[in-house]
Amino acid sequence: MILAADYESVFRNLGIEYFIQNIRFVPDLSTWAGKNNEALSEPGQLMKLVSSDDELTMVIQSEVPEETLDGLITALGVRWSLKDNITDISKQLNSTKKRLVFYFLKEYARSRKEFAGDELHEDDWAMKAMDSLGFFLE
Repeated sequence: MILAADYESVFRNLGIEYFIQNIRFVPDLSTWAGKNNEALSEPGQLMKLVSSDDELTMVIQSEVPEETLDGLITALGVRWSLKDNITDISKQLNSTKKRLVFYFLKEYARSRKEFAGDELHEDDWAMKAMDSLGFFLE
């Protein structure tokens, strides 16, 4: 089990970079979404970007099952193979920190209208953002 709060400073720095004013941890995102009438994009979703009163909040499930995160990265690898069938995406996202950062940025990308729900474009944007922020230099 991954404790998301262990990466709170990373999430807060990303929040500053992308004007996300609040980071909120909840025990279970699907339960939180049901209580707050928020739709989730996928089963097992770990983060949700919400807007209220001109503020953005990233709601993050506080305990992340490793197998759920691994499954999301596997799905990314399948989608990524449509763009690039040489790169092994799991080698680029080779740490829990990088995987969580990718997921945070992917969730942010879902809110951008220019992608219109195109997951491959969201993935590409998130990977490029990680590169420009220096995460692949670690």
